[in-house]
Amino acid sequence: MAAAAAQPRNGGEDYISELPEVLLSDILSRLGTAEAARTVVLSTRFRDAWLATPLRLDDLELPTPARGNVPSIEPWTARADAITRALASHRGPVVLFRLSRTTFRGRVPAAEAWFRELATRGAREVSLRCSPEWCHEARADPLLGSPTLEVLALGKCRLTDAGASAAAAARLTELTLSETSLSEAALQSVLSGCPALRRLMLKHVHGLQRIRVCSCRSLVFLGVWHYKQLEEVTVEDVPCLERLLGNMRLNAAITITGAPKLTALGYVVASIPMLFHGETAPADVNKGLRAPILSVTILAISVKFSKKEDVEKVISLLELFPFLETLHVQVISET
Repeated sequence: MAAAAAQPRNGGEDYISELPEVLLSDILSRLGTAEAARTVVLSTRFRDAWLATPLRLDDLELPTPARGNVPSIEPWTARADAITRALASHRGPVVLFRLSRTTFRGRVPAAEAWFRELATRGAREVSLRCSPEWCHEARADPLLGSPTLEVLALGKCRLTDAGASAAAAARLTELTLSETSLSEAALQSVLSGCPALRRLMLKHVHGLQRIRVCSCRSLVFLGVWHYKQLEEVTVEDVPCLERLLGNMRLNAAITITGAPKLTALGYVVASIPMLFHGETAPADVNKGLRAPILSVTILAISVKFSKKEDVEKVISLLELFPFLETLHVQVISET
């Protein structure tokens, strides 16, 4: 009975292999990287369908190489070699390229070759979420010229002025830069070359003393994190901006104008000298007066409360937000 039950029904006909190639391709597109790779060995039809299916490459879905199989290199470096082989074996579009546990150590030229390929192969999302010490300042300029890219997250990479000046990522809506080297001029070029940008996150970016975000008509979210040397944050003519968040632990001038939809702001460190300018009428500019920011309803601040002046500073800051509904207060430890 068991042997009979094991026999395929209907004479052993293979209905899956008889499916149209477009359906086989759709099946493969719904599988993870490793599952798709295992599936294509079932038949030549699956392999042909895989080559016609846009590649989704996520290193979290790749098996960790056994140390016994790679005695001369670390598993993380072996994974970088596996990615190079995967890109070489699949010459079609690459819609997703996401790395979380692949080091570039000893493979920086290979990583830069990946970026050049991705820029020409229809990539829609490129995310490097590796530990910063793994990326080793690989130059990512080509990605800024990708006409299909929609999401870009870079960690510990380089964007040169020349590369940024050629930015033409017209579909890019989300950009995250972490531990990335970038000049002020390069940032302006990137913003000009990415007109559809909706989310911009700058985390520990090197090379910026002033962050100026001007005339970004589509921007909804701006995040700024941990800038000890930052002198200025300027937001001008950003009509769709709703949230300016991060950890602005800085002794900087913050200027916000032309952001009528801004409702959430913070964390702002209120325990250090700080200049804060809101929507200031032209007649008041020369007087140095601060005007209220009427749209903000959610504010987050950090304060030590170690001196009476700190309390006065908080009260002075709150006067700029007359329609505040929610206040988050983070008390900074003295130690």
